Amino acid sequence: MLNRIRSLVFIFALLFFGFQVFDGTAQDKNRNKKAWPDSLASVTLEGTVIIDDTHENIYFLDIDGDDVADYKLAFGPDWYVPESGAERPVDGDQVTIVGSINPKPAVPIVIVFEINGLIWREAVENWWRHQDWCDSLTVVTVTGTVMVDTTYFYLHYYLDEDGDGEPDYFLSFGPPWYEPESGATRPENGETVTLEGALKEGEELPRLVVSKIDDLLWRELQGPAPWSGGWIGKEQRRQRRIHSPIDSLSWAEFPPGAMKGGGHQGPRFPDSLFCEFMNVWADSLPGRPDSAFAGWHFFFSNPNGKMHHGKGRGRAVRFLKRLRMQLNICTGDSGGPGLGKATSENYTLMYWDDESSTWLPVENTTYDALTQSFSFEPEDINSYYAVFSSTGSVTSVNENTGRAAEFSLHQNYPNPFNPETTIAYDINRSAMVTLSIFNVLGQKVRNLVNEFKENGQYQTIWDGRDELGNALPSGFYIYQLKVGNQTEIRRMLMMK
Repeated sequence: MLNRIRSLVFIFALLFFGFQVFDGTAQDKNRNKKAWPDSLASVTLEGTVIIDDTHENIYFLDIDGDDVADYKLAFGPDWYVPESGAERPVDGDQVTIVGSINPKPAVPIVIVFEINGLIWREAVENWWRHQDWCDSLTVVTVTGTVMVDTTYFYLHYYLDEDGDGEPDYFLSFGPPWYEPESGATRPENGETVTLEGALKEGEELPRLVVSKIDDLLWRELQGPAPWSGGWIGKEQRRQRRIHSPIDSLSWAEFPPGAMKGGGHQGPRFPDSLFCEFMNVWADSLPGRPDSAFAGWHFFFSNPNGKMHHGKGRGRAVRFLKRLRMQLNICTGDSGGPGLGKATSENYTLMYWDDESSTWLPVENTTYDALTQSFSFEPEDINSYYAVFSSTGSVTSVNENTGRAAEFSLHQNYPNPFNPETTIAYDINRSAMVTLSIFNVLGQKVRNLVNEFKENGQYQTIWDGRDELGNALPSGFYIYQLKVGNQTEIRRMLMMK
């Protein structure tokens, strides 16, 4: 039986050498081999557990009773123990598994969310978790071994202080894109580090808000976090514009008097508020919508660091004067891939209404094709905004005629990929064609095609390198096809 399993794995390695997939059972060997559950199909499976313990326990599931593995089960790191009391199965157990399936490998991988009706882990756990400021928390210094959980799309960091192989602290480093000026970097799995930070108790594990790594400053603990936001006040005499920390074209502008007045029936404000504003991925948006192309999050804090609540469950904060807001679809100051001339048929700006648990359209928005931004003048600021695509990709229309784009850009394959992937596209007329790669900050990293082409079907291979031949890191990338004055873009994920 084990020989059959090894044969399947060997064949897979021969056919797909270099293409790495997630294996949550061998955490230290799979630092970046992770899959994104949001992009995978959810399944319920029943069958018999097969365990290969040649080197370590690797779990498989036989669903048709032929003693051959049909799925590989990803339970996460060996040290992970769920609160529900669920346990890893033993060889020969009959189990019912609920999870998400990655069908790419020869033996498809199932990321386990439930086993026999007990929760194993949540489908997605966002990196975004707002917390109160650290001023009143106890500052501690701890030394231990870093443990990295690769099960989710975003890495989760823990610290084993006493050397028993189990986590003692959850480490909070902030958004995945945050990098301090000190040169400090997030530690690797198995690395021994000395951390200083603010300790927050009362959760499953104590949460350490990291301020120093081996004496290098990560962030100051006093006041709000350094990666987003700014203060607005009752007595301000000029308009105050708060920008996204990674995009100067996304902002909210508060006029004088926006917080002053209100009386007994209107909104009441403290002397000042801190407005946090940042871009977020689709899996950090409420409901984890599949068709969301870009997302933003707002959070308002009182001077003592506590959340300033809006009226109702929706948490929208209502101001006393209309504000001005602009949300730029192309993340990053360098411009990034454009969406061309938008129409309401292509994509829509929406906000999350917590009371109805639905996404609703933002009224009276204007799209500026030059800045590729939505602008509007609300009285309320909601916690979450997102741009939704009606097709899954975002396609422009012809600038002069309004006709649909006369070409199509296909999803790259494989996706996720390592080290290379193929991008296919079709054009229905002769035109100047450019195919470019951008990182998530909107910076162009590679030009793949820049030439006049006749109508036809084309394929281009990208090797994961920039213009200088340097290998690029794992993460999301955006590829843009431009034919004449029409543009289409899609996202892809490189995992090493």
